[in-house]
Amino acid sequence: MNTLKTILVPVDFSAGSRSALDQAARLAGLNSAVLHVLHVVDLAAVGMIADSRKMSFERQAAIATEGAREALVRWLAQAGAPDGCQSTIVVGVPLHEILEHVKTLKPDLVVAGITGSGESEAGAGSLAHRLARKVPAKVLLVRANHPNAFRKIVACIDFSETAREVAAQARRIAIQDGARVDFLHVWQEPWLSTPYAYLATVAAEFVAERRQHLRAVLQQFVGETAPDIESSEVLVNKTNYGNAIAAHAEKTGADLVSIGAKGQTNLRYVLLGSTAERLLSRLPCSLLVVKPAVE
Repeated sequence: MNTLKTILVPVDFSAGSRSALDQAARLAGLNSAVLHVLHVVDLAAVGMIADSRKMSFERQAAIATEGAREALVRWLAQAGAPDGCQSTIVVGVPLHEILEHVKTLKPDLVVAGITGSGESEAGAGSLAHRLARKVPAKVLLVRANHPNAFRKIVACIDFSETAREVAAQARRIAIQDGARVDFLHVWQEPWLSTPYAYLATVAAEFVAERRQHLRAVLQQFVGETAPDIESSEVLVNKTNYGNAIAAHAEKTGADLVSIGAKGQTNLRYVLLGSTAERLLSRLPCSLLVVKPAVE
């Protein structure tokens, strides 16, 4: 991702958020990008604490903001944030404030913890889900145990226009971090999803031919979009695309999966494709969600 100029990282002081900050600081340093760090003091929490202490909302908000500012200074120092790093603390609703900052800053990349204070071993938290859906820029969701360089990447290829950018981003990261990339295409035999039993009798005649054709198309696609890196082309024949991608990532020990927000259908009313949604619910590693170009 060596074309990055502006990176936004929202933090909530959780372990996942710390890894996101470390990863964002690393990427900002490598790309000479401006790093913006945002912490949102939750409006509802401030109100509840103020009521319990019989204190004015404004006074409690000031106390919480000052405490967050001190914690953020320590975090930035520990993460080795680059010179020129900009930090902002606001009181509000976290998702709303993050989206407002995206509108203002127009970042090339938003980096967030894949889970927040409610840590889980797999799957994304509710805020990560919403960011992946609503942020128009690329979104990198970082696992709590991975603040360092990426070593194994799975780039999901469906031959759509967005997939070309997925491949290009995977190539940039591979060059930057010295990573190996699996360019993965999950396909389904069309006769498996039809009610016509007679098609199964002719299936064997086409499987080998279909796989050979797809491998040639995938090799050409990778050669055009992501040349000169250490990579492999992988074909997987499964009916559930999201589960197949997650299983391959887990089997190969991948620490990053890159996927387009929407695939070949590119329906304008779909905020996030069904495959990306499934990955968010079970992915065992970090996830880069690449958005289609805005027309």
